[in-house]
Amino acid sequence: MGPRLALALTLLGCSVMALPAGAQERIVSIGPATTELILALGGQSSLIATDVSSPEPKGLPRVGYHRALAAEGILSLAPTRLIGSDEMGPAPVLDQLRRAGVEVKVLETAPTLANLNARIETLARLLGDPAAGTRLQAEIQAQSDALAAQASGNQPLKVAFLLLHKGQPTSIAGGNTTASALLTLAGGVNPVAQLRDYKPVSAESLIELQPDLVLVSGRDWQLYQDPASVLAQVPALAATPAGRRGAIHAIDGQALQGGLSLRSLQQAAQIAQWIKQGS
Repeated sequence: MGPRLALALTLLGCSVMALPAGAQERIVSIGPATTELILALGGQSSLIATDVSSPEPKGLPRVGYHRALAAEGILSLAPTRLIGSDEMGPAPVLDQLRRAGVEVKVLETAPTLANLNARIETLARLLGDPAAGTRLQAEIQAQSDALAAQASGNQPLKVAFLLLHKGQPTSIAGGNTTASALLTLAGGVNPVAQLRDYKPVSAESLIELQPDLVLVSGRDWQLYQDPASVLAQVPALAATPAGRRGAIHAIDGQALQGGLSLRSLQQAAQIAQWIKQGS
């Protein structure tokens, strides 16, 4: 892991001071993937607020949920820019902010390294430091190369990625999702790669898939770090190789928001370790 990527991960665990006097940019960042990239690119001094899905940096105002923003709270902070992924909204609020003179930058997202590099390039240009973008892209390339080398030596296990929400049907990640991209980067095989998006999956289908490893996430993903809690919610997994071995792991839900991110690559490296261990 290179120094700039390490700096980003350090900043994700540190507080950032308020915007210093004389700074021209006043950025509200929406979404954890966008915020962590701004931090990695050295733009922390321009951040004045984030949304509630961005856990860091601490000490800044939060302007609401990234899909349900309100213009009044954002405008009260006198931002010059609002930056976020194409998941942020609603659209009428973004239009209201534009009419009020706020530059709204919507970053197109996709679960690919190419898209991650494109977002880095765009943000580095907005922050006035293209060289920082080039350095971060180089470090991500080195990290992805190392991940690919590790994955090539792993046995290609079948990995199912489940989205769990209390009171709702269990869903499985299709091949065009960020979740599927993570397990593919790690050298796993998505047995439902032909599906698109997240689809409800029945107990019978899960048993038929016979996954070797199961990854789970959701709004309450922290509750699923014990395999027993997952088996209690999805009993059908007990009839799969993953369930019999307890090869069930929770994934940080923030790693799935806004396309591939630095946090996503961290999770992919952890998944590669689980695949290597066969559990």
